[in-house]
Amino acid sequence: MSDKRRARQGSKGGNFTPTQAKKLLALPVYAVLRGQAVPIFPGTSLAAPSGLVGIFMKPGSSCRGLPGGRGIVLPVWLNDRQWERAVLPVLQDPRWSNSNPTFVQTASVNFPSVVDMIGNELAASFHAAGYGPLPT
Repeated sequence: MSDKRRARQGSKGGNFTPTQAKKLLALPVYAVLRGQAVPIFPGTSLAAPSGLVGIFMKPGSSCRGLPGGRGIVLPVWLNDRQWERAVLPVLQDPRWSNSNPTFVQTASVNFPSVVDMIGNELAASFHAAGYGPLPT
């Protein structure tokens, strides 16, 4: 069964625990923050929003442009509720903005720690949204 189908059904690949979000979504979210990946909402219409969100690389972008990007497996599919309740708050946090010079400097010098911080923030956000306990 494809990740997209599992995500629609709300099973693994669609609903992430905080531990899974920390491990599987940190690099894709960083790629979105850098502008190298975009969220796609398949099936969205004027009548109803999509129940599914996919994170895809932008055309012409490459995972190789990201330090450690070889480990990224895109697209990543997740449930729209998790996107709204747990991922979007992290993306909208000004700490991770490209206009924040501290974030840009830290990412250029110590990329693994930035991805780890984003992963921890995702785990905390998923926990706060009620998707499971924090990873130990």
